[in-house]
Amino acid sequence: MRRRNPARWRAIEARLGREMTIWLATVRHDGRPHLVPVWFIWLDERIYLATGSDTQKYTNMYHNQNVALSLPDTASVVIIEGEAHVADRNTVDRLADYFYHKYEWDFRYDETAVWRLIEITPAKIMAWGDGYEAEGTRIL
Repeated sequence: MRRRNPARWRAIEARLGREMTIWLATVRHDGRPHLVPVWFIWLDERIYLATGSDTQKYTNMYHNQNVALSLPDTASVVIIEGEAHVADRNTVDRLADYFYHKYEWDFRYDETAVWRLIEITPAKIMAWGDGYEAEGTRIL
């Protein structure tokens, strides 16, 4: 990833590591947006979230992998645009531990849904309200 300022990037990564929820925007088949807060893990410059295979967000991502995400703080904004895909089995097993340590929840053993781990690769990251406005809003 291109980083204009390493200190700014470290601060953004720290926030992504400690925030508990992130807003996920997907698009329905008819073009209407779908916006929901989700639990997530930031790891290796990717976002991971677990969702049931029968949810609207999963259906939307299945048909259109382009997504947008935003941290909830409107005074210190981080917005991510990227592409979502179902993670492979090795990634599922590795990330389950991260979800358990952060949320005390292991989606592999939660029988309330057929859970899918989604891996989102950022294509664009924007931030403002973080004290680095003179550098611009585009981080990636």
